[in-house]
Amino acid sequence: MSTSIASSATTCTYSTAPSTPVSLVSRPSPHSSQWQLPSQTPRRPVFQSLPPEIYDCILQQLRVIHEDPASQSCQTCHLRDLCSLALTSRAWDKAVVKRMYDRIYIVGPDSKEQMKKYKMKTGVRLILLRRTLRERSFLAQHVRELKIPRFQAQGDPLRKDMINIAASLVMACPNFERLVGFYPVYAHEFDRLTHALSTRKKLKEHVWLIGENAAITQRSQKQLAPGLMNQEQKEAFNFFHHAWTSLTTLFLHSPGLGILEKDIFVNIKNNGDPRKIQGSGILHRLPALKHLVISNFDMDDFDDYALQYLPALHSLRLQDLEGVTFWGLSEFSRTTNAFSLRSLSLVNLDIMYLSAISNMLLHLRNLKRFTLVQDTSPELAEGEIAIQPIIASDLVEFLHWEIIVPGPANVNLANSIKAKGFPRLRTIRAPSDHLGLLQALCKPRARIQLPGDWNRINNAHTMAPDSLLTSRRAAQQRLEEAWNTVQFKVVVQEDDLVHEIFDFNGFIGEIGSKIDYSLEPDVPGSDQAWIDFPDVVSGRDEMAFKDSCRGLWNASNPCGYKWWQHTERPRYRRVDLQDFF
Repeated sequence: MSTSIASSATTCTYSTAPSTPVSLVSRPSPHSSQWQLPSQTPRRPVFQSLPPEIYDCILQQLRVIHEDPASQSCQTCHLRDLCSLALTSRAWDKAVVKRMYDRIYIVGPDSKEQMKKYKMKTGVRLILLRRTLRERSFLAQHVRELKIPRFQAQGDPLRKDMINIAASLVMACPNFERLVGFYPVYAHEFDRLTHALSTRKKLKEHVWLIGENAAITQRSQKQLAPGLMNQEQKEAFNFFHHAWTSLTTLFLHSPGLGILEKDIFVNIKNNGDPRKIQGSGILHRLPALKHLVISNFDMDDFDDYALQYLPALHSLRLQDLEGVTFWGLSEFSRTTNAFSLRSLSLVNLDIMYLSAISNMLLHLRNLKRFTLVQDTSPELAEGEIAIQPIIASDLVEFLHWEIIVPGPANVNLANSIKAKGFPRLRTIRAPSDHLGLLQALCKPRARIQLPGDWNRINNAHTMAPDSLLTSRRAAQQRLEEAWNTVQFKVVVQEDDLVHEIFDFNGFIGEIGSKIDYSLEPDVPGSDQAWIDFPDVVSGRDEMAFKDSCRGLWNASNPCGYKWWQHTERPRYRRVDLQDFF
């Protein structure tokens, strides 16, 4: 129903039909001659409605793609992709910022354009990063891990500047957990980086490289240990560990003539009064410590006596320690704190007797990984009766057994495995399996050599007898010899007439065995099976530029050459310190 009112001034038309909200109208009203369309709320983009876990999963997979050993990409390419993602939306920006700053890897040298622009000789990217973190403290709170370019030599004039810049970066990050690939030598003298790391309460891992100190060396020419370190040096070193309540991994290594006296390592009880404790005992001041490496110290610094007072650990690696003997190791395995060990690595300790190894495996009831590397072959003590299995463990799952010089050790281990001494063993790595005795006890394999081994063999003038490449070649030759040997024949006979004869060639291994025979290194591409300090400390891959990236692996993209190109930098592959155990 409609009504019209006319006047000389205006003409007004209105409807007496009841009004209906537009949002409820889905079809034209019978009382109206016009269509009224429903209003539609614009849909939110899909990525704005996703939970944070989805973003984290996508970003984690992106990092895996860029950092894969087979990838042609690098950390710079990864950061470029993260920046592009952050510009797409606010939701992506919020998710990307955390991933962009939690692990900061600055690899290789600065570009010449940057150094010329900012008029600096080194550390341009570090200084720019420091400025960003200081101006935006909310970004600094995300930083957990930092990789700094490797400085050149000990006498490099820019070395001190790099250490100071690194220290200022660490101080800017309140939640800092680990410094990767940058390990200056500590010579019992103050430096800003060591002090900065000592203030980070959430630090998870630390590598001590103990260097030579001139004053200590001078005192060593006039007196014998202990007492070469003065009280001030001991207190300073002890002080660095006070705030590390979250530290889980600690490395103590002396690359040269560095000294750390035994009362620095552990709390040693006084023989006169067991209630009295002697020394600072840094290892007992770290409540979260689980993984420990002690390497290359003199017998005056670390010996069998200090070994008995180690705290309870999950992983322990003892390497190149003159003061540690087979007797000390046997006694240590009986201590209460040793029962918690899950991984034990003994490298270059020259254990003389198999009984010491047997005692350790017998008492360490939670041990799952065991590594033994040495030149000499441990033997049975004179007059000792061999009862198989000589070596046994109910829980060991991984065994690295590397005895360089041929001897009875491999035979005794093989006999122990045959006698069911290792019921849960799943992987054995034996680079010095001279006769293939251990290989014959594992699952049969069609191939042991890696795809690139033949090229390396052809290009190598000489190969070290203890190299992993030599070991794989010898194992492969044993396989091929077995293939060319007829192991048994099947004769098809009927009515005294031979119809067919089938020859079955041999193989190496045991059908039904649960043990994998491995000759692959801890560090991909390495010619040494076990990881060592040069793999972490030297930075040789970063400085050699053998495998570099300029960002052109995706240059065929429509964005073109200029968008993808960046300064040539090495592809840095992070070495996890947990690989030492």
